[in-house]
Amino acid sequence: MTRLFVLTAAATCVSVAAFAASEALMTDEPEVIEISVSADELADCRETLREVGQMPAVTDGGSPILFDDTAELPQVACVVSEA
Repeated sequence: MTRLFVLTAAATCVSVAAFAASEALMTDEPEVIEISVSADELADCRETLREVGQMPAVTDGGSPILFDDTAELPQVACVVSEA
């Protein structure tokens, strides 16, 4: 019985330590996806992003997301490419 208790306690400690380590390694910085466009396409790119941003968030199946989970999604920005 003591052996079972010790193994259970050890397994619990290992799982808590793994969870704490994964939380420590995660960054809280928002991810930004950059779309490179030419200077003359920049205004059109920004307008398209504005239109898309106003659309409701949906799941892959097309049903609306009932709770606001979109804050964790990456941000998107248009940037001018230096080509």
